[in-house]
Amino acid sequence: MRRGGNRRRSTTLMWGLLTLLCAGATAVALLLGLARVAPLGGAQSVVVTACETRAAGKNGYVQCEARTDAGARISLRHDGHPGERVDAARAPWGSYVIPEHGLGAWSAALVLPVGLALTTTVCAAVTRRAARRPR
Repeated sequence: MRRGGNRRRSTTLMWGLLTLLCAGATAVALLLGLARVAPLGGAQSVVVTACETRAAGKNGYVQCEARTDAGARISLRHDGHPGERVDAARAPWGSYVIPEHGLGAWSAALVLPVGLALTTTVCAAVTRRAARRPR
């Protein structure tokens, strides 16, 4: 029994799994980045009604309650104060975020997914090469 075939299959499988993991990470990073910049104009104006500082290990954050113009109550993270009017966009996972504007926000939202997409492409090429290697 030849042992080289088993090693080749395990190498191909490893690169294939790495390709799938990178593709999933690319999709998640793209979703998170696009939620941060709200490109589809889904942001709505809300009025902050109450804010509370919460502890989370070493880092704390401010959780605010707000009301939309239609009267719906939403919860979002924002370093603001009651009475302030801000824009809030609904993220794909259901919570609300404050969209960032400007070139810096767009570049930060797209650099990670593009880098992960390139990594996915390289892993896919290595997987293909390992699978097609002559036996």
